[in-house]
Amino acid sequence: MSKKQNDKRTSSWKLFTKVYSFLDKKDKKLVIIVSIISFLNALFYVSGTTLTGVIISLFFNQKMFDTSGKVIPGSFDVKKFIIWNTFLALCFIFYATVRLIQSRILISVAYKAASKMRKIAMEKLIDMPISFYDKEKSGDLISVLVNDINNLANSLVQMFNETLSNIFNVLVSTMAMTFVSLTLTSIVVPLSILFFSLAYIMINKAQKAYVKVQQNFGDLNAYVEEMLTNSKITKTFDQQESAKKSFEKITNDIYKNAFKGDVYIKLFDPWFIVSTNLLVLLLSLFAILFNINGVPTLSVFSFFKRPDAGLMIAYTSLLWNYTGTLQVFFNVIFSIQIGLSSTKRVFRLLELDMPTSVKNPIELSDIKGHIEFRNVSFKYDKDSSKYQLKNATFEALPGQTIAIVGPTGAGKTTIINLLSKFYEYDEGVIKIDGVDLAKITKKNLRNLMSVVLQDSFMFNESIMSNLKVASDKITNQEVYEMASLTSAHNFIQKLEKGYDTVIENSGQCLSQGERQLLSITRALLGKKKVLILDEATSNVDSNTEQIIQRALQEELMKDRTSIVIAHRLSTIKNADKILVVDDGQIIEQGNHESLMRLKGYYFNLYENQFK
Repeated sequence: MSKKQNDKRTSSWKLFTKVYSFLDKKDKKLVIIVSIISFLNALFYVSGTTLTGVIISLFFNQKMFDTSGKVIPGSFDVKKFIIWNTFLALCFIFYATVRLIQSRILISVAYKAASKMRKIAMEKLIDMPISFYDKEKSGDLISVLVNDINNLANSLVQMFNETLSNIFNVLVSTMAMTFVSLTLTSIVVPLSILFFSLAYIMINKAQKAYVKVQQNFGDLNAYVEEMLTNSKITKTFDQQESAKKSFEKITNDIYKNAFKGDVYIKLFDPWFIVSTNLLVLLLSLFAILFNINGVPTLSVFSFFKRPDAGLMIAYTSLLWNYTGTLQVFFNVIFSIQIGLSSTKRVFRLLELDMPTSVKNPIELSDIKGHIEFRNVSFKYDKDSSKYQLKNATFEALPGQTIAIVGPTGAGKTTIINLLSKFYEYDEGVIKIDGVDLAKITKKNLRNLMSVVLQDSFMFNESIMSNLKVASDKITNQEVYEMASLTSAHNFIQKLEKGYDTVIENSGQCLSQGERQLLSITRALLGKKKVLILDEATSNVDSNTEQIIQRALQEELMKDRTSIVIAHRLSTIKNADKILVVDDGQIIEQGNHESLMRLKGYYFNLYENQFK
């Protein structure tokens, strides 16, 4: 065996043990019970098959008939015939009953394990940092959660159900054939191994093709999700034809790999049928030759000493069961291999390294809102030499408003991301009320800080439910008052169901400006001591922006430390401190008047915007 094959089998076994470890103690015991049931299942079926030949040999042999072909009186024992047939019927009844019990147990065990995996995978994804999603395709993750875990569940059923049953079936069938005729078995088994080795090669090639198909479907999910999400952008830049070509390429890849896999699979079944019929033909030929030449069958049964009709029926039935079981077994191996490729993708999620939990965390409750950055540096790509933020140092006193301005890609949002703990900074220190941010848990931080990002996400619930996300203690009256201050009330009351309007498709039914108004209202309802606004009014009209800014400055920002990224410099003239960021560095800081007197970067930026 090659090292590659050995590694593959070892990997498959490791994956199997990983899946098994996800079963509850009760389910693990059930799997052991199923193993016993699988053996009984094979035993009853093979016994029934053998009994058919036994009955024919005992009750329909030449000794029962005279020379004219009539039954000799008293030679046919009806009582014994009924007893033997009762045993035969019981074998198949027990087989069917045991098979049903086995299937019901395994379906329950498999889908319970799949449910547990899906739950754990989802919990991991929810807790993963933002940096994880920067490198992952959401469509691919969806494919793992839905398709791959379903494939895994199906493989579990087949792994425990069909695999065990077929292994026992092959073993018991081989033993039964040996008992019926050791002579014939010594010829049939080596020939079957020779014939079916080619089938294994076909299965192996088909499995590789179908693994590629699964990867292609992951790409397809990711691409479709991207296209549907960005359909407006596609139309705006007239990229429909390009999108169609990209989609066609992915579907062509699926077609090519699926076609290749199907060709091998479709060759597999005919080859098995031909091989089995050839074995039966050879069996008949050898039986005739043995009978003519008086070759002993070497049977353990006294009624199978000669290859008569009873022996041939019993042996042929066992041979069909033997080869049919091998055929199913190879198909099951193929399905399990497909499932194992899904298992690898599933366990990639299940074994994700979770963010390191904060050791000896400090719990903050009623904070003042004092924020400090001291020589903070950060880069998104740890292997790159380029820093998105370098040696950033500034201080926000309790109740102050800090505005951040600068060109696109300067590092403004990076400051917000680090303060919000969406990413962990590489160097320096960030403090809130003198406590290192690294000592504050994300959960605790969310209770201290309200954040409004550029992209406003809405849940598929009513507007009222979306606005109450900030706290379950918020009353309807508080929602109405805050919505009035932010001007969100103006468009909400125009909706047919008002605050009971259900927001569908993550808020795509609303304009960007309306979603931003709801997002601002939701953040302010949290009544947190720290407020972060990342270009929160970039998608509202000038009139609405002035109303919001007035409400923020006159009432909503009172007694709150606010960090504001603004695209219109006119909105941050009254900020206590303005940070000018360029190429990842804070190059200027001060209030509007001091920066204008400096006549540096901010001065030019302001002058250019108001020319």
